[in-house]
Amino acid sequence: MLILGIVLIIAGIVVLWLAADPFVVAAARLAHIWGISPILIGALVIGFGTSAPELLVSTIAALNNRLPAAVGNVVGSNAANLSLVLGVSALISPVVGHSRTMRREGSLTLLAMAAVVLVMWDDALDRVEGLFLLGAMVLSAILIVFWSRREAQRSGVALDIEGVEPGEHYRIARELRVAGLAIVAIVVGAALLNQGGQFVADELNLSGGFVGATIFALGTSLPELVTAIAAARRNANDLVIGNVLGSNIFNSFLVVGVSATVGPGLLAQRRINEMFVMMGIGVLAVGLTVSRDRLSRPQGLLLLGAYAGFIATTAQLASA
Repeated sequence: MLILGIVLIIAGIVVLWLAADPFVVAAARLAHIWGISPILIGALVIGFGTSAPELLVSTIAALNNRLPAAVGNVVGSNAANLSLVLGVSALISPVVGHSRTMRREGSLTLLAMAAVVLVMWDDALDRVEGLFLLGAMVLSAILIVFWSRREAQRSGVALDIEGVEPGEHYRIARELRVAGLAIVAIVVGAALLNQGGQFVADELNLSGGFVGATIFALGTSLPELVTAIAAARRNANDLVIGNVLGSNIFNSFLVVGVSATVGPGLLAQRRINEMFVMMGIGVLAVGLTVSRDRLSRPQGLLLLGAYAGFIATTAQLASA
């Protein structure tokens, strides 16, 4: 199983890298064609697409009466998005955002994560709380669309994407097909890597709690990571920011909401402790970006250090 696990990990990484760049380019071209803000594409289209692995893994876990594992996957993924993904993106190219955008979408992201902490405070999730989170997801999507359209009308759409020139038109059907095939490939690549990681973890006798919040979470966060790296290489900062923030909003409201609706139940106290660490990383990431409208390389290193701290904390809590 160890050899098979390593082969699956390598295959998953290859598929992810091959699919990420076409996905980002297609998403950017769609934003250009439709004349909407790239952050809308990043937050809703890419954010939802890259959250598909989290939704699949957590829903299956919840249906199999493993709600703590489902929530642990979301907590770990949220932490990875705001530290690992943003940190690596900043190392490749400083992530420049707009203070207004970061204040709005960043605040919404923190609110979404805080809502999850709130509904889980009693170490349980029920269907009413799940439906509440799903309703909040609908309202969040409406807000993001409203903000993005107003921003596009105010300042226009400006992209620094190779092959996209002002006034140039692309066939919508072709770009939708490319984006659709790419996101399917990204999900498949993440699934291969996730399964390979599970095989390796089983062979090395790693604890279940540690695997759920690290290997599973990292595996389901890889779509966000590879698309963010591809966007950073093309200086598509709005896509990077929209991808990360949108994914965390979907994770918190949609993924946890669906998990609680289809498989309500009790949680382990360990989940609450991890969520406080997740919230700390969220405040740090949003605070760093809003303070100077950008994430520099030193700040990227700080976020990577925060992710290392999250892994260490998770390992300690899992062994307690």
